[in-house]
Amino acid sequence: MSRVAAPVRSDHAEPAVSHVIDEVLERVVEDLPYDDVTGRLQRRQYVIDRLKLEFSKDAGRLAATFANEDAGERLDAPTAGEWIRHNCKTSRSIAYDCINVGEQLHRLPKSADALATGAIGFAHLSVIARTSSAITDSTPESAFVEDELLERARECSAGRLWHYCMRLRHALDPEGVAREQRIAVEERRLQFSVWEDGSLFISGQLDPIGGAAVRTALEPLAQPMGQGDDRCLEHRQADAFVELATHSLDAGLVPQHASQRPHLQVTTSLETLRGLRGSPAADMEFSTPISSTTVQRLACDGNIARVVFGPDSVVVDVGRAVRVISGATRRALNARDQHCQWPGCERTASWTAAHHLVHWIQGGATDLSNLTLLCHRHHWMVHEGGWKLARSDDGRLLAIPPVYDYYHVRAPDTIPVT
Repeated sequence: MSRVAAPVRSDHAEPAVSHVIDEVLERVVEDLPYDDVTGRLQRRQYVIDRLKLEFSKDAGRLAATFANEDAGERLDAPTAGEWIRHNCKTSRSIAYDCINVGEQLHRLPKSADALATGAIGFAHLSVIARTSSAITDSTPESAFVEDELLERARECSAGRLWHYCMRLRHALDPEGVAREQRIAVEERRLQFSVWEDGSLFISGQLDPIGGAAVRTALEPLAQPMGQGDDRCLEHRQADAFVELATHSLDAGLVPQHASQRPHLQVTTSLETLRGLRGSPAADMEFSTPISSTTVQRLACDGNIARVVFGPDSVVVDVGRAVRVISGATRRALNARDQHCQWPGCERTASWTAAHHLVHWIQGGATDLSNLTLLCHRHHWMVHEGGWKLARSDDGRLLAIPPVYDYYHVRAPDTIPVT
């Protein structure tokens, strides 16, 4: 049965201790003006690194007691890391990282001195300690050369140091590196959770090679597109993820299931498709009900099938699916536009949808004069985002931003305030 470390009484928050900390935090920046934010940050980070070094020394000693004594029973914790996590109010990764640093410090005297003088940060020391632990566990201790890693640490970021350490480790212990990569693959996971509003929450972990493949596929799709693209990186990456999935469905790249090519399936009433008030939201598989504007976007360039329901919602007739835009028309449109026609966007034709300037449900013609190519993002902006498209006299497509009405949070006071 697993045990959870119970919090123990601690005097770490006593007024005397707090006063000393306050004094140190104040004195370390007392010669810097208040508006010298960068200088103050560097000084405070130096203090943090020094404290984490001392913390790691104690963490290493605690881990040693768990290995040699009955500390687990006495402290009511399965491991030193779990005790630190619960009683020092930190995360498991930080706890075990500090333990590893503490356990490796006897091999890293020069690195500890470099941290004490501010030449490297605790993040550098952590990388060096992990490398020391990995190398000395699988190769003779003489193979680990602290000086070489410390020289690199003085010159580069902790991230670049980690890359260098991985190359060094492979030179000394290729089997160990391969074993770690196999473990990373075995620990892969991807989880979907649907929130109450239908939003999809994605969490997961990929091995470095799998992660590189995903990032390589998303990177070109996540670049800023067109004029006025002020999306943050996280928004662009989310849009790229959806666009990649949509393109895979549209291009038939996903294997067939039950003799049918996978696709988004929407069930809607004619009133909803026309956008009439009082019409119900449409249904989509794997989604909550969707709005009429989304239905119209999907219907711009899709297959439409008529389904007739009788009493008690019994299906009495199903018509044949008809492509809104014929293959010949789409080929001609691709040849004419070649890419997304949103001003400044160059997403190629194979990554676009055919958009009706006047929707066909509203009487717009499905011919070249009423069609244009739009990428996934800009097609969404026109239908759901409130933007409008119009052709200028010289035939160029103009993007007109939405006009929003702003209201006061509450009505103005009618009684004067005295």
